[in-house]
Amino acid sequence: MAKPVGNRAPDKNKKPPHDTKPFVLAVDDDEAVLRIIKSFLEQNEYQVKTALSGEEAFGILLKETPAILILDVVMPGASGYDVCRLIKRDVRLKKVPVVFLTSKSEPKDFKTGHDLGAVIYMTKPFKVQKLLHVVQMLCPLPEQA
Repeated sequence: MAKPVGNRAPDKNKKPPHDTKPFVLAVDDDEAVLRIIKSFLEQNEYQVKTALSGEEAFGILLKETPAILILDVVMPGASGYDVCRLIKRDVRLKKVPVVFLTSKSEPKDFKTGHDLGAVIYMTKPFKVQKLLHVVQMLCPLPEQA
């Protein structure tokens, strides 16, 4: 363990290394939404990767397991429902909490999301602070645990 230099105590406010941050995968076909999510969560010590389609998300999920998966429902190609359905069948990914963040707001949409295994179903427009609270609830940072 490194000793403090001189009379200085170790910096307790030092940010953790990049690889110790919880990994969140956000999937949405709207680049602006992804930029907002990525920027805000990274400011709050989460590592965020983004995908513009379900297919792109599958490519990331083959290599990495996120702590949380944030999914839009309506996307070209594989929908968020399709992505959720597939990961819930995968032994390695089935316990990853899924948060739907979508414009689909009918009661049947909420039911479909929860039936597929989502833990939270949020609608757009959304407040980034509320999304942060959901992420923190599902995956607290090490100092919050």
